[in-house]
Amino acid sequence: MTLPLCVHLLRFSSRTAFLEAFALLVDSDLVASCTAEPDQARIRFLARGRRADPLLHQIYQRAGLAWCSRHVLAAEPAAEHAAARGAPLPLASQLA
Repeated sequence: MTLPLCVHLLRFSSRTAFLEAFALLVDSDLVASCTAEPDQARIRFLARGRRADPLLHQIYQRAGLAWCSRHVLAAEPAAEHAAARGAPLPLASQLA
């Protein structure tokens, strides 16, 4: 069984912590996708289930993490079924 795809949102209290965390996440095989918002010191990334927990613990121990949340992407099964039928995948704006 495939673990659900989760979106993680991280906010940082310092630019240094933000940059270090981004470098760690971008280089990880556990992360499916990663985006950064430098102006808000915020990172969003996708990972399966709780597989990214070791990365999150590493980031937390370095200090500077102000907020962390994880949410299961509920729309993933529908996207998988659409892809299997050859239908176009929904846009992110359509999933909200």
